[in-house]
Amino acid sequence: MKVRTALSLTVLAALTACANVKDVRERDPVFYGSTQRSAEDYTNCVAESWKNMGINFERKAVRNGFELIQQDSMGVEAVLTTTHWKGKTETRLSTRIARRDQTIIEPANLCL
Repeated sequence: MKVRTALSLTVLAALTACANVKDVRERDPVFYGSTQRSAEDYTNCVAESWKNMGINFERKAVRNGFELIQQDSMGVEAVLTTTHWKGKTETRLSTRIARRDQTIIEPANLCL
């Protein structure tokens, strides 16, 4: 019985540690800004930089823009959302774990 309880708690802990895009997107941003570039140009710039750094990510279209989603075996690590609205392109980067923040923030900042 104790083994069964311990196993159930381990599985539950593993499942709650996994983060999805919505969870990460709703966290306070570690980086945000606006640019004169279009949402597509800015997203392409960051994507190229992340790709050259060996960061694995997925690109998705969202309303009025794009998202770059970086994930690993524990779920989503970071979400960069870039949207164009009323003549402004704004970007926001949220992460689940702070250990990689600077690595992925630098390209986001340089592409502004």
